[in-house]
Amino acid sequence: MKGKSMWTLSIDIGGTYIKSALIMDTQIREKRQIETPKTDKDNFILVLVELIYSYQQIEPIEFVGFSVPGAVKEASTVFFGGAVACLNEVNLKQEIEKHLPVRVFVENDAKAAVLGEASFGHLKGIENGAGIILGTGVGVGLLLDGQVRKGPHCQAGEVSFLIQDRGINGAESFAGINLSAVRLVKELAKLFQCEPEGPLVFDYLYQKEDEQAQTLYRTYCNQVAILCFNIQCLLDLDKIIIGGGISKQKRLIRDIQKNYEAIFSVSPMIEQTITKMTIEAAAFESEANLIGAAKGVRLNEISN
Repeated sequence: MKGKSMWTLSIDIGGTYIKSALIMDTQIREKRQIETPKTDKDNFILVLVELIYSYQQIEPIEFVGFSVPGAVKEASTVFFGGAVACLNEVNLKQEIEKHLPVRVFVENDAKAAVLGEASFGHLKGIENGAGIILGTGVGVGLLLDGQVRKGPHCQAGEVSFLIQDRGINGAESFAGINLSAVRLVKELAKLFQCEPEGPLVFDYLYQKEDEQAQTLYRTYCNQVAILCFNIQCLLDLDKIIIGGGISKQKRLIRDIQKNYEAIFSVSPMIEQTITKMTIEAAAFESEANLIGAAKGVRLNEISN
């Protein structure tokens, strides 16, 4: 490779897609998207290595930032891996660096999104905020006292395991299933008998008077609003941003905000005790993870 590039390759591994792009601050180029392969660890790593190599043919990249589901320990080992089970207990940094002459940084997807938004987006200048990332599952990144909070076990914000049904009758009792944006889109697509593509599904939703679909949508917005309210009760934040592909739906963001505000009218005591915070879409929407992973690379290099 000739010279050093100012561009960082950022790769966002999700349960449905792997998204990638070259990033410099908030500049994005060479965006790509492939389906997340359902395979074993070795083949999955090979897919990532080939992806990085293909970018090296157009830019002499030195750094690669990964945004991944699951908890990420300081040594860059992924635990659980969320919807990408083959990453469980994989040290992604070591696996990639033994194949290619690059330096790798790995961060949890929600924490990466919050880092991106705190650096350049709608959490910039906010001391205490959070990002809720709605995708195949749901993740929360916490910004407390101006710092992205990881927790002693790197598990801060793992809200997929919050119990939403006190009966605990199975996986659907937990937030990770109930708040899955991918699941919502698939269920709406089934009702509309169309392809499970977000923009198409929401076009149908807004145009058709399908009561079953509207009920499904309203329930989803209300559940996200309840999560926002519960987080506010615990942490006393100034703002929550909503990320993931679904955050492009401005009406959905407004409806979440309306449902959140409606909770305060349940009892005068709530309004007297809990301060309302702002809820808005992430400035970079589904690209917040990519921008945050690239920012993490640069911060990691400075600290080392």
